[in-house]
Amino acid sequence: MKWIGGVFTFSFILFMSSWFAQPAIANGSTDFVVKMAETKSAQSLTSSGNASTPLPSQLIIPKLHIKAFIKGMGLTNQGEMSVPDNGHDVAWFKLGARPGEEGNAVIAGHVDDQKGPAIFYHLDKLTKGDEIFVTDQQGDQLTFVVTNKASYPRDSAPIREIFGPTFQHQLNLITCTGTFDHKQKTHERRLVIYTSLRPEKTADVSH
Repeated sequence: MKWIGGVFTFSFILFMSSWFAQPAIANGSTDFVVKMAETKSAQSLTSSGNASTPLPSQLIIPKLHIKAFIKGMGLTNQGEMSVPDNGHDVAWFKLGARPGEEGNAVIAGHVDDQKGPAIFYHLDKLTKGDEIFVTDQQGDQLTFVVTNKASYPRDSAPIREIFGPTFQHQLNLITCTGTFDHKQKTHERRLVIYTSLRPEKTADVSH
């Protein structure tokens, strides 16, 4: 896969009954990479847990004027997460939770590419309370609200917090940030926007 700058590398092992545990960050690539050993536990979680939830198709962030096509990306033959080959689509990690499900759904986007700013170039402008929308293939839309924003050194991002299991319905957006390290061919920091699903409002019929 050719390099598209601005997306970062994660490498971690999946063991026992956990989804994503014992992370180890790799620095030698500039693609967004997830290396993991598949287990029966992971396969059962992804096959049974995702069956009833429609696939996500579009990411909408009104504050940033973003409307991006969502590509469900799996793993390459080398155990790496595939990513879009352009700067305007985003990648949903399809081996994890789907947006709206219990768990941490993850969407990655490039901050830049060889042509300049990419889809998540202004992601750092999001603040607590901002809304993010995900439309699925059936046309239904989910609303997520930003709860936190964090920037981490590229070799110490909290993988389990970003990708790991949770009882909450969360969506985490990730990209690169900070100064570009020409020697390592990647940015020095990783930006994560944490969001939570907004429950659907029901009409008050008590009156």
